[in-house]
Amino acid sequence: MKMINYLFRQSWKLLLFSTVCAIISGISGAGLAAVIGSEINGNVPGATLAWLFVALGLISLFTRTCSAFSLMHLVQTAILRLRINISGRLLQTSFKKLQELGKPALLAILTNDISTLINAFHLLPITFGNAILIVICLGYLAWVSLPVFSVIAVILVTGIFLYHWLERKPLQSMAELREHMDILYRNFRSLIDGSRELQLNAQRGTLFVDKVIAPAALDNKRLFIAAMKGYIFADNIGTLMFYCGFGALLFVVPFWMAPDTDTLTKFTIVLLFLIGPISQLMGALPVLRNAEISLKKIQQLEGSLAAENMQKLPRDPFAHGLPLHLELRGVCHHYSLAGESNRFMLGPLDLSIRQGETLFVVGGNGSGKTTLAMLLLGFYQAEQGNILLNGKAVNAENLGNYREYFSAIFSDFHLFEQLLLADQDELSERAAHYVREFGLANKVNVVNGKFTTIDLSTGQRKRLAMVSSYLEDRPVYLFDEWAADQDPVFKRVFYTELLPELKARGKTIIVITHDDTYFSYADRVIKIEHGQIQSIDNGMAIHAMSGSYS
Repeated sequence: MKMINYLFRQSWKLLLFSTVCAIISGISGAGLAAVIGSEINGNVPGATLAWLFVALGLISLFTRTCSAFSLMHLVQTAILRLRINISGRLLQTSFKKLQELGKPALLAILTNDISTLINAFHLLPITFGNAILIVICLGYLAWVSLPVFSVIAVILVTGIFLYHWLERKPLQSMAELREHMDILYRNFRSLIDGSRELQLNAQRGTLFVDKVIAPAALDNKRLFIAAMKGYIFADNIGTLMFYCGFGALLFVVPFWMAPDTDTLTKFTIVLLFLIGPISQLMGALPVLRNAEISLKKIQQLEGSLAAENMQKLPRDPFAHGLPLHLELRGVCHHYSLAGESNRFMLGPLDLSIRQGETLFVVGGNGSGKTTLAMLLLGFYQAEQGNILLNGKAVNAENLGNYREYFSAIFSDFHLFEQLLLADQDELSERAAHYVREFGLANKVNVVNGKFTTIDLSTGQRKRLAMVSSYLEDRPVYLFDEWAADQDPVFKRVFYTELLPELKARGKTIIVITHDDTYFSYADRVIKIEHGQIQSIDNGMAIHAMSGSYS
């Protein structure tokens, strides 16, 4: 029912058309059973029944096909909208919210739940048609003889209630199985991400499989078998109740009500006719129930993401035609360090960054450098104070416009194979130029707006990320430990050529770094310790300092 309601919200007209066609098909199917019964009893001339049989068969075929095709089109449209809507909402959801949801849970929904829903939707046209056919045929039996039908109906209703009662436990196991799926995805993600560490230590790898993967997989097996056993038992009970209806029709009704032979024949033929549709319907129920659980998870995700939507304003509120000015006024942000229960506070921070300035940010691990970057980029929200761009405070309404000013390469960056920018032809030429400039021409080409390969070393992939960043041509560039994975040659190129080139183009540059050798290429160097800005120095003045901020 939840799936039908979901489809109804997508297109009630198409669903109505499919329902009408299914009803006509069901009436035609019931008519075929009636024609067969009449032919057996010899009540109507054979030629008339033959033509009627052919006509009803063609009508049933045409309407059932129309119902299945229209419902299939509706289902695929719904899946398409679902995938696009969730993808769009994910991008409009705050980074902190996505962190709270967790990657394993998101992957389970985007892969397992949507696949489950697709599999169920594939069964829906047949299941929907069978359900309509069963209802029509039962209605026909009630029209043939209401007293006889009442006996069959009591048995069938008893079977439905018994099935529903027996279904409670396997349905609960199925819900637990879905909740457990998040654990499986988390474990498999750890297996893939940590494959090098596990392969380096064979004992550790064996223990991970035996103590982490195996118990979770065993729980998955236990819950799945419990759910399917329950459904198999419920299906068998339902089938038994259906045959009990046959038994009542053949051995109880004749002695109790003494119906005529024509009535018994029609009931027998229709019930035999319904064995296939009822079996298919009952076989599809576990899949549909599982899909309802997945649909609930998807709708919960949509609800979580819907509250976080951010839209760009039609007019950029930060564009004043003045030199860019980025400012932090009393900004504070709390976060928990990994493995610690205490909350760490960054701030209060006061910082002013001007257009064309090259700013280096240094400090020890855990000092708050990356958190400062996330605040500047709008991924974390200031709990106190304000971030201002060109004198205007950044808020939820203008956050989309604010982010348009930044291009960033993170320390845990993701490299897209596609350039994902407009004007592909022009950008492909520029991209090819930068690929050559960054010494990757012998490994990578740009074809149809895509890099021909991204299967490179970390340092080389960072250079391709730099190519994409250059093509964005944003006013502010932020690099988080970009040079850490570069060889000495390209590390020098980064500081002595790339950064000065960006500065000459009027770009504002923020670099998180430990490379004190190149501090002279910064206009200012700020040091962060324990969540506070401890010092702000001229890059050239501290170039001669000994030691490192590592």
